[in-house]
This record gives sequence, C-alpha cells and structure tokens, in this order.
Amino acid sequence: MTQDDLGLKNRHKLMYDAEGRLDLKSLTREELERWFVEGLGEKRFRALQVYKWIWQRGISDFAEMTNVSKDLRALLAERAYLCTLSERLVQRSSDGTAKYLWGLEDGYAVESVLIPEEDRITLCVSSQVGCAMGCRFCLTGDMGLVRHLKPSEIVNQVAQINAELPEDRRITNLVFMGMGEPLHNLEHLDTSLQILLDDDALNFSHRKITVSTSGLVPQIGKLAERTPVNLAISLNASTEAQRREIMPITERYSMASVIEAARNYPLGSGKRITFEYVMFKDFNDSLEDAARLYRLLRGIKAKVNLIPYNENPSRDYRKPDAQTVKAFQNYFVSRGLNCSVRSTRGDDISAACGQLGREASGVGG
Repeated sequence: MTQDDLGLKNRHKLMYDAEGRLDLKSLTREELERWFVEGLGEKRFRALQVYKWIWQRGISDFAEMTNVSKDLRALLAERAYLCTLSERLVQRSSDGTAKYLWGLEDGYAVESVLIPEEDRITLCVSSQVGCAMGCRFCLTGDMGLVRHLKPSEIVNQVAQINAELPEDRRITNLVFMGMGEPLHNLEHLDTSLQILLDDDALNFSHRKITVSTSGLVPQIGKLAERTPVNLAISLNASTEAQRREIMPITERYSMASVIEAARNYPLGSGKRITFEYVMFKDFNDSLEDAARLYRLLRGIKAKVNLIPYNENPSRDYRKPDAQTVKAFQNYFVSRGLNCSVRSTRGDDISAACGQLGREASGVGG
C-alpha cells in the first residue's frame, strides 16, 4: 500500500523514513486501522492494540507490545517505525517555566514551553520549524519557514513531556502558540488534534486545546469544519495600517476579513474567541487604540488577552509601562468585555511570547 492509497498524498514526505518505513505515530486511529487491514492483511482490532501501546503506554519499540504476536511485531518492525524526538536541551526559568529544545530526525530542531501553575499545566506546542508569517516583532519569523512538522513531531512534544512528569502533575492545557503558524500546517495539525482528542490516545478535552493564528482567513473556516477546539487570533493592532506595519500577512488577508471570519466562526456553548493583542509602547497602547479595538469586536463572543511586549535587543519595539497596560485593560472591563493581561513567563530563558527560535535557529540537517 502506497502513501496515496492511504489518502496521505497531502502529508509531508517525512511520513516515511529512508528505508521506506511508515511513521505510525503520524496516523489517526482510522488510518492505522485501514493500513492494518489493507496494507498488512491484519484484523482491525490489532491496529487498536498497537495504537493504545503507542499513545496510552508510550511504547517506542514494537518488541515491547506483549499482546501482539511475534510475527506481527517482526512485520511491523520491517514495514513501519515509531518516531521520537531527541531531547537536546531543557532550560528552566526562575518562575518554573521550562523550555525544551527537540532534535528532529533530519537534524532540525524546535522548541516547546511548559508553563506550570497551581491549577493547571499548560504546554505551548510548535507546529513548524520556523515560520513564514514574518511578524516584525517575533524572533521565530527571522528563521523563515524551514518545514512543517509532521503529526508525530507535534504530538510527541506533548507525549514525551507528559511521560517525564509525575503521575499527579500531567499536562492539562495545550496552546498551539509555539514556533510556526498552526493553520499554515492545517493538514498535519488536524491529524495531531485527532490523536490528542482520541479517547484511545491522549484523551484531551477540546475545551483544553487552543489553536492560535495570525489570520489565515480560509483556514479559519476549515478549522471550524474539522474540530471544535478553541480559537485564538493574534490581532495586535486597532487599524489596518498598524497591522500591516507589524504583520505582513495583512497584505494578503486584511484585518477586516479576519474580524469577519471571527464573526462567522461557530462557537460551542460557553466558548469565546480569544483576541491576542501584543502591546508596544507608543504604537498600539493608547486609549484611542482600546476604543477602536472595542468597536471592532462588538457583537463577537470575544475575550481579549493583552500581552505586554517581551523586549529583545534585535528589535526596536519597547514594552509599555504597567499603568498604560492597566488603563487599556480597564477600558474593556468597564464595558463588560472580558480582558486579561498575560503574565510574562520564562523571559529569562527566551521562552516568552515571540522569543522562541533562538536555540532552534541555525540547527539543521
């Protein structure tokens, strides 16, 4: 059975290794079952056994799958493999945040960030090596797009970190806000989400997963058709001119079209779209900006997440003072719109918003 026979023609060539073996961790349960039946001539239930070994027990060697026959284990070792990430570096912040540098099979690297709190543990997940969006304030954009991550490389960030944590301290929330634009890698993202949400795999709730986008309008609609996860839109401006200056994607998809996509986005009970707003001193932090943003979001089930800019020496942008941020927040709160300020976590290890990519850049195959 070929890649096209499996319906994987839109997937990255890295679905297969140099020996032509299929990466089983990049398949949904349904795809794995189909491959077992049509590709191996095996019973469908055998696929589910293997699937549970992979995701529920974290096995990375077919030989450890004790309820699978020796002949089938040998056949799997010949025809397939189980992708794993190489943990190259873990940096720990004074605030408890941990940044992981993962080595990939082709020599490239990506980062993910673990953010522990009293009532939750959030993992910030990457979806690409680099990013094509080129946002002026983001270090990851300096890399450009190197390649998409395949599904196994996305889900392994979650599975491998979870395996390191104590039994009573597991990841509770996932935010796709790491390296890359998630919706630019929609096919692989969709497969990853299916695995993450599957009761027979990692069993996350759709209410605990948030996908962030810089505003790829057609893909916003496609995401809504495929999965009920939370949506966050990185807006960062109150006018078209502002947004074009810091986010080149605005040349392709106007801020007005992004807002319209948000208005049309179907929301489940109790859900709201999060609008992320990175604040830059004397650029988009005035009360006039707040008023314009409030008018833009009127009528949308929305909440605003203010992110005071995390400064770095290679950028001219500066962080607004705390009083300015508070006044901006109060403008929304006083008008009944949910608005929070994201606390900066991990900036001493370059793990804060917009800082990922420093350790991963320049590392390649």
